Amino acid sequence: MSSSLRGHRVVVTGASSGIGLATSRRLAREGARLALMARSPDGLAAAARAVADEGSTAVVLPVDVTDRPAVEAAMARAAAELGGIDALVPCAAALAYGAFTDLPAEDFDRCHDVTFRGAVNTIRPALRELERSGGTLVAVVSVASKVGMPLYSPYVAAKFGLRGFLDVLRMELRQQGSPVEVCMVHPGFVGTPFFDHATSADGTRPTPLRPVYRPEDVADAVVACLKHPRRELHVGGSTAVARIATSLARPLSELVRATYGVAGQRRRDRAPAPAPGMLWEPSGDGRADGSVAGRRSLWTAASRLAAAPLDALDTLPGVRDVLRRVR
Repeated sequence: MSSSLRGHRVVVTGASSGIGLATSRRLAREGARLALMARSPDGLAAAARAVADEGSTAVVLPVDVTDRPAVEAAMARAAAELGGIDALVPCAAALAYGAFTDLPAEDFDRCHDVTFRGAVNTIRPALRELERSGGTLVAVVSVASKVGMPLYSPYVAAKFGLRGFLDVLRMELRQQGSPVEVCMVHPGFVGTPFFDHATSADGTRPTPLRPVYRPEDVADAVVACLKHPRRELHVGGSTAVARIATSLARPLSELVRATYGVAGQRRRDRAPAPAPGMLWEPSGDGRADGSVAGRRSLWTAASRLAAAPLDALDTLPGVRDVLRRVR
């Protein structure tokens, strides 16, 4: 794909809040034309306004990604209104928080369905359009697809499954001679409303485990993959530490996650979680940031700079305008 995304037709799921919203705003700033999918009509309306504020336009498509026929209809409408699809960015996910022994079976299944099957439901109809355009799939997966985190068992299982599915899909498309690129972005913990809206087995709200990163850093990583496709891009230096520790010192890594990893997710104020929470009702409210603020990931910025210097610099304030004059 070109290093310019101006005019590119991009579908984003989970666009009504968090990473999906931050990514939509970032793509709009790049000049992309967007189709936004999520369950929340109010959240999508706010997202469309944010896209307009960045100087672009959006097709708004309220849909539950677990409803396959509805997703197929929404994708067809996106393609019709945009005149095709150049990129798909599946961000939709849901969290059931709590120990496996405490989680109701229905909550476990629903978390897995939204996070894994919802992504597959989205990718299936989009592939036809991406084949026509020679487009790119950039899935927002997670470091949880490589490093298990206690109290997130259905979410971790879904993300492990999603990464495996995308690896196989990439190989199959390559064997078929497909022009479609398959990329994955793996964030660590990100400061979005995701944790504020989680469905909780014990009725308390979880907090993201520090360090917590900004949703805008994930959005920058998505844009980097769209401009220069690569197999995987990690967001946050802690993701590298976690992967290395798991590979080289698994017993110690598991001990840390079973102790600090559990205690660090419990809020001192024991704030109540929403009921029934994001699993069972729309939660997108047009906000990218959650109650815990994220910080900039210098490690991620450095990794993008090494791969594509001009495009990485383009995300820095003040530098963007200078680079656009010389391009």
